Amino acid sequence: MAVRRRRGYVPPVSADDDSPSAATPERPRSIPLTAAATMAFAFFGVERAEQQLKLARVDRLPPAHDLSGALLHATWRTAQDHRRLTIAADVGTLLVSVLLFVAGSRVLFRPRGGGWLWRQALLGSALVAAVTAGVDHALRAGRASALHAVLSNPATRVPLERGWTVDRAVDITGAVQVGLSWVVLALLGAALVYASRPRVRAYLDA
Repeated sequence: MAVRRRRGYVPPVSADDDSPSAATPERPRSIPLTAAATMAFAFFGVERAEQQLKLARVDRLPPAHDLSGALLHATWRTAQDHRRLTIAADVGTLLVSVLLFVAGSRVLFRPRGGGWLWRQALLGSALVAAVTAGVDHALRAGRASALHAVLSNPATRVPLERGWTVDRAVDITGAVQVGLSWVVLALLGAALVYASRPRVRAYLDA
């Protein structure tokens, strides 16, 4: 016998029903791009941290023949003088970069439920980036002194750009290093602000 349904009756929806509904928030278009960008950012963070940790274990470097080699010498000497501080900063960068890569991939491939981990990874990365920027600023004078010693050594004879002096090369490279640290912090902060927006949270945490 057929069962008559009253007008306006809406059948219940199963909890396992994945069909779209009006209650499902629409996915912001920038989520995949931002997640992929944070994954790439985290990958380069892991690479840089590993290189810095390997550099800290080196007992001796070959003579510098260009400005990049001289800067590497200065970084190495500064790391040797402040070994615990630089290693702690690099290990922290390595750990939060791995976490950020995992969280970004979670949001990229299975976004639902991955918002909390992504936000925590971005927050941790931003905090470590702030500490790293502070360390770079604190070690700037020591790194500049080491770079000046390498560039001024007549035995190395490091060529400089036309019109550059040793002091100018030291000032420019120091400003670039510290500036890059603050750029990294700004990018992570912007990603964290985006991931914390109500519309993004509503979609990822649904």
